[in-house]
Amino acid sequence: MDKKFKEQFDKVKHLLVPIFDLDTAFRNKEFNNIKLDVLEIGEVNLTSGKIIACDPLAYLYEDEICPFIQTVKPNKYNVSLLIIEDEERIAMAKISFTNREPKRYELAVTGEEDLSEVEENEFFGYPVDAGMGCVCDEDAAKKYIIYEKELEKDNEDFDNRYDDLFADLLEENAKKYPKYQSEYGDWLNWNIPNSDSNIVLFSSGYGDGYYPSYFAYDENNDICAFYTIFIDLNDDEE
Repeated sequence: MDKKFKEQFDKVKHLLVPIFDLDTAFRNKEFNNIKLDVLEIGEVNLTSGKIIACDPLAYLYEDEICPFIQTVKPNKYNVSLLIIEDEERIAMAKISFTNREPKRYELAVTGEEDLSEVEENEFFGYPVDAGMGCVCDEDAAKKYIIYEKELEKDNEDFDNRYDDLFADLLEENAKKYPKYQSEYGDWLNWNIPNSDSNIVLFSSGYGDGYYPSYFAYDENNDICAFYTIFIDLNDDEE
């Protein structure tokens, strides 16, 4: 981590906090008169504790792998999705590190953000151009790049990762776990073949956009959860 960036971030991170309590929505399954449900989708194996969150179809490439500066203890952790019931859309994704209640939130940052003109309630996030987000370990991202290169080498007709890899896997997962999924699939907990690493993919709310992630800290100032927001539940238009 760049020391200068860390010093800058410590000065402005109090401005870069979510405008509503993220964990309340998961606990109460209702927020701002919106009925919600929580869908448990398995574990993510964080072998290094360095978390990647990105659009896995458009941005999970070798020169764009950039984990967050906040790290956690390497382990397997539960992943859950917060669903808006009447729309069957994913509002948030969460990784739970402990069962402790969050006391504060901190924006997840990679160290590449420009913090020179930060204002209150602003955020940095990751871009989605293919309607999906994901979480995985930095190790998993690197292993996936190697795996995809082998696929391309062995298959001259390999055109893109959605059509030639994930489309069928997503559809199969939707048939196996149909709750809150379209026929094309809205999430997938996928193990990279011949490895102990996995990538957890999910549709990104209403589709393409720019989405922030946050780490939650408990009363002991330990990280207890990680969230990505796809739909702002505090928005009066929701």
